[in-house]
Amino acid sequence: MTILHLYKNRAENPGFEELLQRLNSVMQNVVVENAALLQDDSNISLTHAHSWFEDGPDALNLKLERNIPYVVSLCDEDLLRLQKFSLKSKRFDVLEQAEKVIFPNPMFQNILAEKLSNKLADQIFSHSWIIYNGLMPFWFQHLRLAKPVSLIHTRLLTLENNETKSELSEIKKAMNMLRKRNLDVDLTTFDGSKMSEMERMELYQKHDVLVVPSLSGVKTTLYVEALSQGLPVIYGKRGCFDGIFQDGISGFAVNGHNASEIMEKIVLISERYATIEQHIASLHPLQSFNYDEIYRQYLRIYDIG
Repeated sequence: MTILHLYKNRAENPGFEELLQRLNSVMQNVVVENAALLQDDSNISLTHAHSWFEDGPDALNLKLERNIPYVVSLCDEDLLRLQKFSLKSKRFDVLEQAEKVIFPNPMFQNILAEKLSNKLADQIFSHSWIIYNGLMPFWFQHLRLAKPVSLIHTRLLTLENNETKSELSEIKKAMNMLRKRNLDVDLTTFDGSKMSEMERMELYQKHDVLVVPSLSGVKTTLYVEALSQGLPVIYGKRGCFDGIFQDGISGFAVNGHNASEIMEKIVLISERYATIEQHIASLHPLQSFNYDEIYRQYLRIYDIG
């Protein structure tokens, strides 16, 4: 069996190489950025489009022109586009005509359903799966789910890049509110894209809570990395991490443009830190994010084994 992978943004997802390594042991895989680069499709059994917006239209064209069935994975960037822009009908055609549709989190399904008729929603969700974005093996080799639970001084950590500036401003307002309550807190900002896994791990271990309520400029794996090191997380409502775990289990969803709400959830985590730490420990070993498990799910999607 030969799978054609359409993946324009392959370089931005190192985890794909982890998955591909496992898939290569049981099937032939061809990876191209767009269908125009495909030289010989005679042995292609199935196309896998790794983005709804970027790769999905090519997969649909291959089905219409060459009768090659396809599956499509929706990514975090697709979720952001879905929330910001109205969609043309051809974008829904990509999902409707796919053999299977793969969502990266349950929230994506909920947001998409709001934009669809009941008939079209039933059509798409009848052949949909949820597969989380995988966590690199490094984090499973360095799990640290047990942490000291006495928070005399709360050390907050947040992401800083060009797309998280407005939420960072709200976090700083929340910090001022906390200090007016005489709570001992401080805040560290970082840009994970410029750090190695070891550097990020050491940073997580020096802090108590990850506060990243942004909807853009952030990936699901950021929160899961933090959880692997025992940090509760504060994340954006209707964002890429919302809905993966029940609110209050590993942290809380907030409106990233509401400093008061951010402040309240920081206080709540501080007050319940021991309980939330126990919840995070019970997530061990975060198996749904392990590429070995993700690989097995893709074999089922490809109808292999």
